[in-house]
Amino acid sequence: MLTASPLSPLSPLCARQRAAGSTTLLLVGTMLLLVAATTAAGFHFLLSARQIGAYQLEREIAFRAAEAALLDAEADLLLALRAGATGADARLAAWPPPGRCADGAQRGLCRPAPGVPPVWNDWLDARGSEADTGIVVGTFTGAALPVLPAGVAGTAALPRYVVELRHERPPGEWLTPVYGGAGKDTSPRFRITALGTGRDRAVRALLQTEFQP
Repeated sequence: MLTASPLSPLSPLCARQRAAGSTTLLLVGTMLLLVAATTAAGFHFLLSARQIGAYQLEREIAFRAAEAALLDAEADLLLALRAGATGADARLAAWPPPGRCADGAQRGLCRPAPGVPPVWNDWLDARGSEADTGIVVGTFTGAALPVLPAGVAGTAALPRYVVELRHERPPGEWLTPVYGGAGKDTSPRFRITALGTGRDRAVRALLQTEFQP
């Protein structure tokens, strides 16, 4: 007559081998998780560094474009002052009413008014259209941005500027410098505001200066 015998317990050697296998599997799984986490962190770091580098490049392009517009505006004013204000087509023959900008031969010239936001205020909104304000580089000087070599990043749009009259004198008197007491110079003063954009036109740089020739 056959009788069932109970299973014999694992030998100490087999128990140790099974425990060692479990420990090894746990270590391998932990190492794989660490490698995956390290790889993900490294990829995120590289991506962030690339984004930061690209943004810095965009800012640099926008700044250089605005700088070119600022210099062109100064050249524009110097040429206009040298030419004088004779004839309706003279650049500085007339200024618009307060709070308005001129057109025609005087386009790009604006006259601020108390309590009215400056015309370049719209440039502060990266979602707005910059083409509605000011004039582009070279409009009156004939200057042009340098041609960049192939593969070199440049601005996606020509930089612009506006010129605002910063003093009030009777018409016809403001073109010639006037010297008051103690040699005080009251020559005309202007505020130039220039806008440059990067390859991404939402990245903008505004430069502003007070110009007194």
